Amino acid sequence: MFTAKFKIILRIKERKKSMINKSITVAHAGDFLRYPPVISLLENMLANGRKVHLVSSTPAEKIPVEISKNDNFIYHYVTFSVGEGVKDRLSRLLKEKRIFRKTVATAMEDSDILWTTTDITVKVLGDVVIDYKHVMQLMELRDRYPLFLSSKHFSFPIDEYARKAYKVVVPNLDRAYIQQSWWNLEKVPVVLPNKPYSIAIDGNVELDVNEQKHLEKIKNEKRKVILYSGLITPERNIEDFAKAIQERKDYCIYVMGKNFSDSNYLDKFLNENKNVEYLGYFVAPKHLSFIKYAHIGLTPYVPTDSSKLNALYCAPNKVYEYSAFGVPMLGTNVLGLLRPFEQYNIGKVAKNMSKSAILGSLEYIDKHHDEMSKAALDFFAKDNLDEIVRSILDDSVE
Repeated sequence: MFTAKFKIILRIKERKKSMINKSITVAHAGDFLRYPPVISLLENMLANGRKVHLVSSTPAEKIPVEISKNDNFIYHYVTFSVGEGVKDRLSRLLKEKRIFRKTVATAMEDSDILWTTTDITVKVLGDVVIDYKHVMQLMELRDRYPLFLSSKHFSFPIDEYARKAYKVVVPNLDRAYIQQSWWNLEKVPVVLPNKPYSIAIDGNVELDVNEQKHLEKIKNEKRKVILYSGLITPERNIEDFAKAIQERKDYCIYVMGKNFSDSNYLDKFLNENKNVEYLGYFVAPKHLSFIKYAHIGLTPYVPTDSSKLNALYCAPNKVYEYSAFGVPMLGTNVLGLLRPFEQYNIGKVAKNMSKSAILGSLEYIDKHHDEMSKAALDFFAKDNLDEIVRSILDDSVE
């Protein structure tokens, strides 16, 4: 016969067990495949036996099979377009926002937690998030969010939603304390690093014929490859590094990613820098197949008026992607890179964008490449994403 004390212990164990099996709705306004941290989050939850409803606008056929074929994954597709004209914008704001909110509400009928992945998702959902146990993840460091486009006078009260959220999640500790200060949050946000949950180190990712052709190109490159993977814009000052190594015949730069500048920017950049090879854009996780062939990973960030602190306190998932393959990094002198590079010996920043400073950092990496490569592998292994996500979710049932 069970004693009363033993029955209480059993109930506590059962409660903990039910907490682990709870269902979560992940809401992402837009295409989640453009956000590797969201892919990582979904893989994490599913690998730990969570039932996950995802509301997003990624075409179902493009979702990686490791996610889409999981028995605990339920997908809710909604359109989310950003039109060029006023009519298209109004259509998105009115019709698509209404559908998005309704879809989230439907998914939440079977969920205990609502996890939003971006600030724009919170803006689209508005007061809907207040109805639920809300985990608010932020990809960018955000002081204020304009209510209309880039309005300087009218703000969406995203800070109020953060204060009402069960937990706020950010990618590094600097951002956690800055966000707490800006938004007057009671607690410091939880740090969930922008680390991929799973990486095919052996390159076991299916590529089409054209993608395989580009892979063979970098694989057979005789020069040492400095690889840049990410957005292609003037704010990612790849050109400064390309010009600095022009006379180094033993080095070249390979670039892969989507061009977010005008159509002429990339062509002009490539024409003026013959030591740069453009591979194209590859949907995650296909881009990871190329990283193992890099000698150095490039992490350039230039603070601009609109995003100075975002760049200074950057938390790029690329640091983890390069590290997973033991690739040391070369970057610009911003705190978000300087601190992990120096603390863990995984990279070197150029103190300024002069040729001598860039080449000095490059030569340092060359000289210490073996030890930095090992340090990078250790850096990748240090964060346990399972424990972090578990601590967020399993605290959220009172």
